[in-house]
Amino acid sequence: MKCPCGSEKNYSECCGVYHSGKALAPTAEALMRARYSAFAKNQMEYLQDTTDPQTLDQIDEEANREWAERAKFLKLEIIHAEEKGTKGTVEFKAYYNVDDEDFIHHEVSLFRKQAGEWFFKSGKIKAEKTK
Repeated sequence: MKCPCGSEKNYSECCGVYHSGKALAPTAEALMRARYSAFAKNQMEYLQDTTDPQTLDQIDEEANREWAERAKFLKLEIIHAEEKGTKGTVEFKAYYNVDDEDFIHHEVSLFRKQAGEWFFKSGKIKAEKTK
């Protein structure tokens, strides 16, 4: 089975390695891809584990779970990824469908590296719905 992140690799050789805990995502972009795949596969524990502990209380886990259960994830497009020291930025578009309506979630996400591990810190939504 191909990985939902769009890498063209098998899930077990791509984001599945991170979801299983066998490896840590080596870059902010790799973590972004793994988090997208976690939404697609409803791996909510992975999302919680990879969210910066300083911002974890700002995440609505129940809303994320409900959304992930309803959505059909179609594709991930990485627009730009950059790392400077312990900070990373990834701009992406996540294409998905809910109730037969197509949407695009366009976000710029900020990441932080601590003790060799990348964490999602926050995101700013750019646009959501297609026409």
